[in-house]
Amino acid sequence: MTAAGPAARDQPGAVGTRTALRAVVRDRPLAAYVLLAVLLSWSWWVPVALTGGTASHVPGLLGPALAAVGVTAATGGRPAVRQLRGRLGAPRWWALALLPPAVAAVAAPLLHLLGDGPALGDFADMPGIPAWSWPAVLLVLFAVGGLGEEVGWRGLAWTRLRRRLGLRDAALVLTVPWALWHLPLFWIDSGLAGLSPWVVPGWLLGLASGAVVLGWLYERSGSLLVAALAHTAVNVVSGTRGGEGLVAAVVSAGVIAAAVALLAADRRGGPAPRTVSGRP
Repeated sequence: MTAAGPAARDQPGAVGTRTALRAVVRDRPLAAYVLLAVLLSWSWWVPVALTGGTASHVPGLLGPALAAVGVTAATGGRPAVRQLRGRLGAPRWWALALLPPAVAAVAAPLLHLLGDGPALGDFADMPGIPAWSWPAVLLVLFAVGGLGEEVGWRGLAWTRLRRRLGLRDAALVLTVPWALWHLPLFWIDSGLAGLSPWVVPGWLLGLASGAVVLGWLYERSGSLLVAALAHTAVNVVSGTRGGEGLVAAVVSAGVIAAAVALLAADRRGGPAPRTVSGRP
């Protein structure tokens, strides 16, 4: 018996199936991205939830980035993948992205002195991440949580939605799959477990507001790194033990207020967004 060579292994049926899948991805890249992001993340989160919800949810956060790279490679090849990362971004956008932790850095010591506030070290205490030093925790949050989500939700999904939708409608449309993607986290020790049903509408409002603010920041800066940093900054001051209570409420209210202001400016006919050129 002779071993099957490459030609024998590449049966016409398999080649046809791969060609058909590529055609579907090229024709429906946004739908393909959402489906793949959910499948990749849920393949980790659902077993964790079914086995008690105590294992780390962090690996599942990489699903959107992996899905975005896969869909981008299928639709535009290596050049499109290289373009996906965007620019570095000007210093003013980095400073704006760091505004939430700057607010927390001022508010936390004041609240602590009053006897009702967190210590700065509490902002490195995040569910799903070991008790490492705060630089290590922040690096994981940025690389896995920030970039893990933003490469997909902003780099691919937001860019494509904004080709045909305004700021408000793009944010509303994106919020639906983004919220669905989070669903298993309500049964995992991730910061969302045990959230009261009465709080869910507020969480959805915060998510939609985040879609507006992060989308606008990504368009203006042209940088996924800036969007990922802003995402990480909000997570640090709202998803850690240090962000419990008043600090998180203040920052969340600030994100909602910023979204309202941006939407109002957009309705008044502000300047067109500076989208990243060459996006797939």
